[in-house]
Amino acid sequence: MLANAPGMQRVGSAGTSTELIAKFRILPSNTVFLSARVRTDVLTETIKTIVMLRPGTAIVVFGAPESASLAIDAIREGASAFLACEASSTSTGSVSTLPGSFSLPRPRATVEQGSALSKREIEVLRGISLGKTNNEIGSDLHLAEDTVKTHAQRLFRKLAATDRAHAVGQAMRKNLIS
Repeated sequence: MLANAPGMQRVGSAGTSTELIAKFRILPSNTVFLSARVRTDVLTETIKTIVMLRPGTAIVVFGAPESASLAIDAIREGASAFLACEASSTSTGSVSTLPGSFSLPRPRATVEQGSALSKREIEVLRGISLGKTNNEIGSDLHLAEDTVKTHAQRLFRKLAATDRAHAVGQAMRKNLIS
């Protein structure tokens, strides 16, 4: 569907990171869309390679809102943006450039969006606002890092936030933290 959008030209698609890089070497693209449904190390290495091969390429990582913590790693490695969405059931391939064989991702509807944050979610949010890692927040609150991630994912959904900075901004606008 993106290939039919004005000003867009589908260059190609790939089912694996290796295939994507091989195609990108032959025919570089201005924009690359990557699914977050791959291992973190594969995603970050793919981003590093694309940036090395063609600095300035816009790299958009998309995935479920639960993958938002992955967005931070992706952006650190050179991704331009993280699109929190859920791909339709017709999705194919794990990595692609300007997808043409699947529908546009659609926003994930969630009953939690807009719900009040729990006390623990506010504590995690305060740690995030101080720039602490999930590990540091877990240590401060005597929680496992995975538990912190779960609280963070829930508060992202409740605040309709796409990443840590967005969550802090949303919380400040709603006077949940100062």
